[in-house]
Amino acid sequence: MKNIFVIILLLCLPAWAWAQVTKPNKKEKPAPTETTEQSAEDKVTLERAESLEKDKNKPNVKKLIQQVVVKHKGSVLYCDSAYLYEDRNAVDTFGHSRLVSDNGTIVTADSMFYDGNSQLARATGNVILQDEKTTLYTKSIDYSLATGIGYYTQGGKIIDEEKTLESRVGSYDTNSKIFRFQDHVILNSKQEERKIETNDLTYNTISKLAFFQGPTNITTKDGKIYSENGTYNTETQISNFKGRTRVQDKEYAIEADTLYFDRKNEIGFAQRNVVLLNKKDSLMAFGDKAWFRGKIGESKVYGNALAYQVSNGGKDSLWIKADTLYAINRDTDSTRQFLAYHNVLIFRQDFQARCDSLAYNKKDSTLRFYKNPVLWAKKTQLSADTLWVQMENNRLKTMFLRVNSFMVSQDTLNNFNQIKGKHITSHFVDNNVRRVEVRNNGESIYFAVDKDSILVGMNRSECSGDINIVFGEKNQIRRITQINKVEGQFVPPHELKDENKKLRDFVWFIDDIPLRTDMARNAPPKKPIDRKKGFDSNNASPTASSAGNTRKNGQDNKGNNGNKDGQNNNDNNNNNTQNPSTQPNKNILKKRKE
Repeated sequence: MKNIFVIILLLCLPAWAWAQVTKPNKKEKPAPTETTEQSAEDKVTLERAESLEKDKNKPNVKKLIQQVVVKHKGSVLYCDSAYLYEDRNAVDTFGHSRLVSDNGTIVTADSMFYDGNSQLARATGNVILQDEKTTLYTKSIDYSLATGIGYYTQGGKIIDEEKTLESRVGSYDTNSKIFRFQDHVILNSKQEERKIETNDLTYNTISKLAFFQGPTNITTKDGKIYSENGTYNTETQISNFKGRTRVQDKEYAIEADTLYFDRKNEIGFAQRNVVLLNKKDSLMAFGDKAWFRGKIGESKVYGNALAYQVSNGGKDSLWIKADTLYAINRDTDSTRQFLAYHNVLIFRQDFQARCDSLAYNKKDSTLRFYKNPVLWAKKTQLSADTLWVQMENNRLKTMFLRVNSFMVSQDTLNNFNQIKGKHITSHFVDNNVRRVEVRNNGESIYFAVDKDSILVGMNRSECSGDINIVFGEKNQIRRITQINKVEGQFVPPHELKDENKKLRDFVWFIDDIPLRTDMARNAPPKKPIDRKKGFDSNNASPTASSAGNTRKNGQDNKGNNGNKDGQNNNDNNNNNTQNPSTQPNKNILKKRKE
């Protein structure tokens, strides 16, 4: 057991000795180790001096004067005068002290103390350390010839061909060419007009790679970067950041927990808690991941993505939620487009929408909705295979519904006025429907209401041509004009049945309207809308309890409007204009046979 203890102790001695070398006492000169027997090459030897003096009281101390040269293990020390401590194997130099190490590193100072046993030099006063193309300036430094590492604690500045680096505390490894800087670190690049400020920076002069830990600010002529952990290549200008990071310029800003950024090529990739800001359009995007290519003006945010655009002081702010958001902003061809696809939700205070995918073109201020789109504007619901909206002054102007178009509006008595056709064009004023044009195979149901509170009856009509409808206040129909081959019926209130109040394929998606709370990134996802499948009774609302029923009263499944073959030819080219606010003329609206 005793032998094992001795072996462990001997193995630990080199590590203890290394600690003594690499971390010398900063306040006092390192005490030389006294040795009884040393070989000639281990001793600090005098090479030359103009004169030599001895003190009888100190026989082991020699005073060297003028053009002093001292050597030790391949390193040479020059000075004006010195004290050589032969018993301690050390030398104290004064005036124009210059140490040239065996690896070519040169240290100059006003004075210097060198311990031959530890090979540690402590230089003070106007210290300059030169190593190939790198020069370090400081007030004092501890430089170990054994390890090639120098330490300073009173401020230092490093200057090379490309940059200047300053810090209060630091070290430099002349073998690996790596600097370690701490406390008020500033790195300036003159050519690139770049400045790095941090408290902990490691810099490799060969690879030009800077490693930093803790809050770091990088300022360039184009923008700013903030990060808490990462690497930055001062030559390639490629960054890899970890921890919360923010990169911004005059037009854009991006934040993430992990960020790769190539400044020269303007390429970036971000992960986790990504926030992308387009300052010009006041648009913010959030997601799990993102990439951007500045030179071609494209960016993509995906993974539970959310976009938020502020307008009119926040009153008309727009929220868009989707699996993926994609933006194109090119100055070369003035392209300004925004795309969202898969499970799209849209929320604004005055209208909401759902679809599978969305495209917005800033040139014509047009929003295009694809695959099962449904849009709600106040108490009006619009749906079609494809739907697009023209905006004007950030308001709904015109809406185009193409193929299987359906429009529903709720009146003051919560009745559903319905319009159906192949194509529908709706015109808005202050986000309220004012005029609707139905093209090809138009069908309609509207309820005649007197003084907003008394139900007069229900008008139901079909035509093979077009329908033009004018709306008044509170979604009330003021006038309806039917063109070409009209067939209709008027049903008084006491004869109304629920199954006759809805056109075929009618669904009131009241439970599917996006709410402000649905736009939060952590909100549970809504099920996609499929208009072709009709009504889902599991998500039914009271107002939609009979939705999806096939209408009766002589209608069949032939054609887009369900008209029977052999319809009365006397209806051809018929142009009827009706006022639904009063009892309709029964001679004009023929009641269809059962």
